[in-house]
Amino acid sequence: MKNMRRRLDVLERLPQFQPPPSPVEQIWHLALQKLSNEDLALLTMLTRGRDAGSYWTRSQSESEVVAACEAAVETEARQMGFRSFADAKRIAGQQR
Repeated sequence: MKNMRRRLDVLERLPQFQPPPSPVEQIWHLALQKLSNEDLALLTMLTRGRDAGSYWTRSQSESEVVAACEAAVETEARQMGFRSFADAKRIAGQQR
């Protein structure tokens, strides 16, 4: 029986058995693809710092990267037929 459970666990992790991404996840994915590797590295650093509870005043370049990310997200949301990213989140029932 343990062998059967293990096999089911492996099958459940396969991509074809995962639920399709939500429109909000698709928007994020497409928007992040538009950013450069340097911008993504800076966003990762900012996110990790925020998650760790560190807050600081953003530099000019940090603010520009955040603005570029927000603009890419809004653009992708509109291209998917939403009025805005906030509209997409509202329709999907997400708060964050």
